[in-house]
Amino acid sequence: MKILTCLILAAGMLSADQVTLKNGDRITGQIVKSDAKTLVLKTAYAGDLTIDRSQIESITADEMLHVQMKDRTVVGQVAPAAEGAIEIKTGEGAAFKAPLGEVLALRSAAEQRAWEREQERLTSPRLNDFWSGFVSLSFAGSSGNARTSSIATAAAASRQAGKNKMGLYFNQVYASQSNVLPHGATANRISGGYRLDRDVNGKMFVFGTADFDYDQFMDLDLRSVLGGGLGYHIWKSDRGFWDFNAGGVHNREKFGTGLVRNSGEILLGEESSHKLFQSVKFYQKAILYPNISNRGEYRMNFDAGAAMPIFKWLEWNIGFSDRYLSNPIAGKKSNDLLYTTGIRFSFDQTKR
Repeated sequence: MKILTCLILAAGMLSADQVTLKNGDRITGQIVKSDAKTLVLKTAYAGDLTIDRSQIESITADEMLHVQMKDRTVVGQVAPAAEGAIEIKTGEGAAFKAPLGEVLALRSAAEQRAWEREQERLTSPRLNDFWSGFVSLSFAGSSGNARTSSIATAAAASRQAGKNKMGLYFNQVYASQSNVLPHGATANRISGGYRLDRDVNGKMFVFGTADFDYDQFMDLDLRSVLGGGLGYHIWKSDRGFWDFNAGGVHNREKFGTGLVRNSGEILLGEESSHKLFQSVKFYQKAILYPNISNRGEYRMNFDAGAAMPIFKWLEWNIGFSDRYLSNPIAGKKSNDLLYTTGIRFSFDQTKR
């Protein structure tokens, strides 16, 4: 029994991949993948270990690996060659030698298939690839002396593939009360829209936009805003972005009184998103619409919010929204403010 156990352990050791470091340490396990900077080795005693490639002296792999070099990819077993080099023995009996520094990547068969799928997704993305966004829900209510309820929902999704960026959004708020007559709704507003950006170069982009609004208590049946223009990436990094955009739109407003207004407007806007403290995400967007058909009139939209993760896919968020119209219909106020807080469910397909 002891002999059999020793044979099994020896067989496992013989089939294990081995990484020798420049300080003389040898680590055994199974090579999962490697890029130009790090190598991931799966071990039985410590799980996946990430090793700095600059500290590696030699690599030995009995299992067939996909070895990617600058000019080709070779599949074979890897063994040390001269100092700082490896020998790749293919299943056909051929052998190739390459300096370890010229090896761009090492991948197991499973990792190679996953890498090829990701390359296909990057080069020929499907419409359902690269989406990220959220769906949020907030609710408040009271009973007893005050009987009120309010619900707010929001959803946003964006997709960036190559030079193109597509965005969709939806916001809705509804509130009601049954304290005093007349009972019923006290707020009912719905907004939604679509936007498409295309980068011209690293800083400039063009965009087209379509936005729609309904507001019962402003007596607005439908506002349709269609237009486009040019934009500029002021700042962009892994932690967020800040964009400025300018252009023109056509605005059609239909009110419950039967009034229909058509006007041309200038669009001046800025938008930013920032990741604060490694976890809190902040977003804000401001757009000014000076009316060029009726001088002196204008609209302004402002939205801001912050989200803090509870779990990877669940966040707590707060939001603020302001809609200003300089020329409301008679009897209506110019400014509508909205405050919300609740939870949101996020998703991200940009990384796999």
